[in-house]
Amino acid sequence: MPPIIQGYEASREAAKRLLEAAETALPRDVAQAVANASWVSFLRDKYDVSALIDTIGELSKEADFVAGIHASADKARLQQPLRGRPPKSNNGAAPNHESAGANAIAPVTI
Repeated sequence: MPPIIQGYEASREAAKRLLEAAETALPRDVAQAVANASWVSFLRDKYDVSALIDTIGELSKEADFVAGIHASADKARLQQPLRGRPPKSNNGAAPNHESAGANAIAPVTI
């Protein structure tokens, strides 16, 4: 929940803090993902880590590699449970205009 804004300067400071938090979140997420990966045990030292980062940098220049990552991430994102208000059920209480054909309220002229 965003902080309560009390004025222009407070609004600017709150926005600045939120931006800084967002900017530092992605590197932390990457570090956590690598630390929790099952394959991380083959990395021996900082030189292996540097070589891995360089390899990823080279692969990221290939459109197919990036598209594959985006497709995999989109698939995982879509498998997350929906958040927010659930969709309304269509139990027949409200008329369905698509199945009702012509609009019954509009006058018909021939």
